[in-house]
Amino acid sequence: MKAETLRGFFEGPVTASVLAEEVEETMHDVRVEADDVLTDDLSTDFVVTGENLEALCDAVIRGDLQARHLEVIASVLVRSERFMWDPSTAAGALVSRVIYAWEAPEINYVLSTGTVKKFVLLLRTGENTFDASDWSEVPPACKSQEA
Repeated sequence: MKAETLRGFFEGPVTASVLAEEVEETMHDVRVEADDVLTDDLSTDFVVTGENLEALCDAVIRGDLQARHLEVIASVLVRSERFMWDPSTAAGALVSRVIYAWEAPEINYVLSTGTVKKFVLLLRTGENTFDASDWSEVPPACKSQEA
């Protein structure tokens, strides 16, 4: 996937359907090696904001992207040398938290329309409405409490 396509989505000229096509091609080509997800990095830095991630969530909720696409998109954000956010600020920490949750849904939250709605609420208000049913697997600490 080209980082420029994702940046274009954030800035407006690239539609969610174009982004979805490129993500699908990437998912098909990169079934085993996540490091190969980024095929072309940006030439300049781009600061990722909560609003950028909200736009992705909104596209999923509208049905223009699939929730599973967020994993590839998050991998591109993490592996890029040019997508930036500052985790030392409250806003940047929230961006970081969401991106890393998307990048590893197998150890975080299932990527579904339901959890994406919770991510957008988290991004917009800071309110965490996730519960044990949203986990990909019930965390070991929760398993011991359920018994």
